Amino acid sequence: MTLALPWDPEMESPATLLVVGGGPVGIEAALYARFLGYFVSIFESRRVAHRMLDWHDRPLALPVSQVTTSLGHAAIAAQNPEYKRPDPDRIFTGREYAEEYLLPLAKTDLLFDDIHFLSPVIDVSRRRTHRRDPIHPQERCNDEFRVVVQGQHRGPWTARGDCLLDCRGHAIEPIGMGPGGGLAIGERDLEKDFLLHAPSDRKYETKHLEGKRLGLIGEHALACQCVADWLVHFAQNRDARLVWMVRPSDHSQSDRVAALRSKIESSSNRNILCIETLGVESITKQEDGSFRWNLLKEDDSTVELETDVAMRRTGYRYRSIGPELHAHADGWVGSELRIDANAPRFVTAEPGYYALRAATIEEGAGAGLPEAFEEIRRVFALIGGREDLDLYRIVEQQSKSR
Repeated sequence: MTLALPWDPEMESPATLLVVGGGPVGIEAALYARFLGYFVSIFESRRVAHRMLDWHDRPLALPVSQVTTSLGHAAIAAQNPEYKRPDPDRIFTGREYAEEYLLPLAKTDLLFDDIHFLSPVIDVSRRRTHRRDPIHPQERCNDEFRVVVQGQHRGPWTARGDCLLDCRGHAIEPIGMGPGGGLAIGERDLEKDFLLHAPSDRKYETKHLEGKRLGLIGEHALACQCVADWLVHFAQNRDARLVWMVRPSDHSQSDRVAALRSKIESSSNRNILCIETLGVESITKQEDGSFRWNLLKEDDSTVELETDVAMRRTGYRYRSIGPELHAHADGWVGSELRIDANAPRFVTAEPGYYALRAATIEEGAGAGLPEAFEEIRRVFALIGGREDLDLYRIVEQQSKSR
């Protein structure tokens, strides 16, 4: 079915695509664009595949066949004739996925010179038109995007492109640890002092917790992963204590949180304790380096808690980088411009702005990649003007015929 939009999404090559995010989706989207002859610029706030590297030795949710593509394998093989595809049924760990697939892909001649590391995009706008200009969407579509980049080494600079692919994913900005997801008093000032890594993370150091009390706030899947890590850690090392701050049990909680709480409460290990709270009212750092938490209870009373270390795992929210664009903060369909109600979720109401995201971490690392790869195929079928365009199928057929 042909998608009806109030602008013509087709772009002839050569054109420049701006890709925001250097994770699996951003790298794959840029690769697809390069195979079609487009110019690309990739902007990554940290380094390529950093989230997968941080996932470390934990397994991905899906096998190799679903987290890699024929296009990626072809690009790496063209760069390294000795490259052999990994077993399609193998389950990568995060580190293996990064080191054996994503990083070699990013280092190919197709992409390496186009990746800007440590270069977060802090704003996106159109070069000529404003959000409130009463113009036809096609005129806005023909206007270039302008991105402002805050390079760590280069400083602030701008780039322009004909199309923008927002591949930043879901984990953009931490949700506050105050009641209702708001900020706790003192939270922003102390963020740099929070513990970042759990025992299964690649950057964790045992000395961070030796003989100390850790306060962990949050029910996000990453919080559950941390608690699971601590359960294993404390089974072998009873030299530290964990206080896990969660909402009251009569509030909506995931099955994973409930299962972990039950396991903790039935365990003989007293190194882990659950405390119910509506959220952190305030947090301060004492002269001795410890943290004082002020926790809000159901009856509006507060209780104080002191820990040596503080850790926040409250989840993340999506943050728009283009307030002067018609794309909504959540990146899906809608806004002042009317577009096809059947439009796929990657189409936003900003002409030429596409939001591509894999699944959230709740579903497991890598769980949403097959759907994201299909969205990439559909984006380029749309801007290429060919509904049947499928480079994955074409390249796979070519590899089988050799």
